Amino acid sequence: MVSEINLSGNNITNDEIIYRELLFKIGDQILVDQLPDLIEKSTNNLLNTSLFNFVTISHSITRSSLKIEIVFQERWYVWPYPVLEHADRNLSSYLNNEEWSRIDYGLFVLINNFRGRKEILKLKTIFGFNNRYGLTYYKPFIDKKQKVGLGLDLNYYQNREVAFQINNNELDYIKSGNDYVRETLEFTGFITYRPQMYTNHLIAIKYDDVSVYDTVVKLNDNYFFNHDNKINLFSLIYNFDFDKRDSKIYPLTGFRFFTAIAKKGIGIVSDKGPFYVKSIAEENLKLSNRFYFNTSVGWKYSFNNINSFYFSKAIGYDNYIRGMEYYVSNGCHYYVSKSNFKFELIPQTNLNLNFLSSNKFSKAHYAFYINLFFDTGYVDSNYNIHTSLSNEFLYSGGVGLDFVTYYDKVLRIEYSLNKFGEHGLFFHLGAPIIE
Repeated sequence: MVSEINLSGNNITNDEIIYRELLFKIGDQILVDQLPDLIEKSTNNLLNTSLFNFVTISHSITRSSLKIEIVFQERWYVWPYPVLEHADRNLSSYLNNEEWSRIDYGLFVLINNFRGRKEILKLKTIFGFNNRYGLTYYKPFIDKKQKVGLGLDLNYYQNREVAFQINNNELDYIKSGNDYVRETLEFTGFITYRPQMYTNHLIAIKYDDVSVYDTVVKLNDNYFFNHDNKINLFSLIYNFDFDKRDSKIYPLTGFRFFTAIAKKGIGIVSDKGPFYVKSIAEENLKLSNRFYFNTSVGWKYSFNNINSFYFSKAIGYDNYIRGMEYYVSNGCHYYVSKSNFKFELIPQTNLNLNFLSSNKFSKAHYAFYINLFFDTGYVDSNYNIHTSLSNEFLYSGGVGLDFVTYYDKVLRIEYSLNKFGEHGLFFHLGAPIIE
């Protein structure tokens, strides 16, 4: 029987936030041979909160009494730091364009554990090639059982350049001196519900107000809808997420299923807009001591085939096929899959950076993985964009090196070969998972 659970090192994080992630509580009776698995999964749950760099759970047994000790190394939660980022879809596209002026800069303030209750507060002011002002607040739990949460997200964008069509599998852009080619106002209010450890629901209402330069519509009269240069609409969104992976940042084991159902334009202001379902399924397996296999598939199906460039983003935006980072394809329906064989070249290794005074930074970890991969995809194009990527089975493969370190940072260097015989070296930030 669990008689004690002692916490130390959580100087900011409230105890209740920690207890919510544990698979045991005081008074539970646990079989001794089940204890290692419960401790490992509880450790992963706590690390997946992104509140801690290190979590160590130890135990001692006296007669029939079980005592649990949990030691934390909290992260640095307040990040007022300058922003310097590229304005392209991915890092490889930015390096390929060689337009060094496409840089955004500004100030980003993130409080990731506001008041020690896992609340998130973001303030963003970005200038340069594009302007962006944003405010996000999320309170994950408003009830005693820690199941219901509330949040809001407000963003205003000013773009000096905007893509208006696809030409030879690449985006064509229009730029207009010092004017803004597109302006966007977004407001989202949402409620979350977490009834069980690995299950999350979200319901959101979103308002969009987007306008573009008249020249954009002259070049593509179906940028929004038929000759419209402005849209304002409400959307209703539902997300379901079952996530039992060992890590949300760089998973090695575990399963995830995610689905989103959304209707853009629900009739309050306008009923124009797509109605779609988007899903992701991902499986991560440990094959042997240092070998892992990951496979995932994501797809989107639209129930109304809307002739709109703005609402038909498919492969090449958030989700791309490796080796085709420079290309995009639009359509109402698509799928993309990624498969990876990983070898743990250097397992997670802890190190002390003694020249840093704060232990929130001086105690770090890193790992290296060799990654063999194979991607496939297909886009069902619904309007007059005839490219070699639409209505065509796509595939690529290659080898990469992944560097994983603390504060959720992943750097990937990959050499890819696609179905067209094109090959090259590509750089990415973040794990090779479908978004």
